Amino acid sequence: MGTFTIPLKDVLKFTGGKMGLDNYPIFDEAYRETLNKKIERHYWNREIGHETIDIFLYQMESKMNEIMPLYNQHYKLGLLEADPLSTMSVKSLTQMDSTANVTGTSESGSVSGSKARGVVSDTPQTQLSEDDDYATQLQDNTSETTATGNQTDNQSTLSEGTNENTLTGYQGHAPELILRARQTLVNVDMLVIADLRELFMLIWHNDDEFTQNNFGGYRRYGF
Repeated sequence: MGTFTIPLKDVLKFTGGKMGLDNYPIFDEAYRETLNKKIERHYWNREIGHETIDIFLYQMESKMNEIMPLYNQHYKLGLLEADPLSTMSVKSLTQMDSTANVTGTSESGSVSGSKARGVVSDTPQTQLSEDDDYATQLQDNTSETTATGNQTDNQSTLSEGTNENTLTGYQGHAPELILRARQTLVNVDMLVIADLRELFMLIWHNDDEFTQNNFGGYRRYGF
């Protein structure tokens, strides 16, 4: 098939590798080179769909600025990790407050006593009778001491806590859940590439020089 314009690979030769992909918004600047390379390789041998390279570069830059804000959201969603077999996660929190009162009572007591006798007799050789009748002087001293003590201790303990229970799992048929997850997968790179088809004639270049003429061929229109 004949060539009506020039393929992208020749555009890159004339522009030093530029094709209007330097300034469009992208979710991660580190991914720009990867996406640009995929676009370049996909359309490498396709003819551009504009009269001049300048118009093509302008249209490429404009198109990427129009479509990338939406596709950036797709890229960000694709970065989220999701488990197709995790369809529910229920979390419950229980607040626990408790008070413990401890009362202790202790009692102590003691009794002590003493008894003493003092005897004075003018006749020490004579034994005293049981009734102490022969003592000149008799003195009995008796003392008793009683001590009683009570001690009461009251202790209160307040404890607080939170119990957390989490219920996870899935509801439904596992193979069906996996199938539905696969159906939601999207190749965002190919969506971007597909949106750029209108910038090309979709003619595969076969190196024929159909556009060459005495006026310099296609190159005279811009390059």
